[in-house]
Amino acid sequence: MVQAPITVTVVDSNDLKYVTAATAVVNNAYRSEGGWTTEQHIVSGQRCTEEDMTSFITENGKPNTLLFALEQDNVVGTVQIQPSHEAPNEAEIGLFSVSPLHQSRGIGGKLIRQAMSEMKILGFNTAVMHVLENRPEILSWYKKLGFEETGERIPFVWPEMLKIKDLHFLTLKKAL
Repeated sequence: MVQAPITVTVVDSNDLKYVTAATAVVNNAYRSEGGWTTEQHIVSGQRCTEEDMTSFITENGKPNTLLFALEQDNVVGTVQIQPSHEAPNEAEIGLFSVSPLHQSRGIGGKLIRQAMSEMKILGFNTAVMHVLENRPEILSWYKKLGFEETGERIPFVWPEMLKIKDLHFLTLKKAL
């Protein structure tokens, strides 16, 4: 079976039609039983609401930049570029997700590479990623993309959602 090509695009207000689909992609990637990226056994609750997604789209570029991976007219992945508050030359990769039904097709790598290209255009020189410390398979995947651990551990942003107490993020960085 021939699969439709995947396009990655910077989101604008015309993409409000994708709010429900994009929200479902994020929540399915992070909180469903399917896919190798799920955090269902680690974190409870939704990762993203439709209200959040609407805000991400309508405020795109102020200061965050949201990208969608589309297969024909269907959202199959998301990634967001978030400028660092601590270092003006760094931006974090966030809201990174690929639908479990579309994983292992190279979409995640395509999204990350496009996000890093956009970061360069926006004037950033370092990409930052925060990954749960108990996810060796995901840490390994990011390392294949050139990210390196910095040795920094930071607390999980929403500790009340953790199913495993005292879990931290590891900070990874990659020069652009």
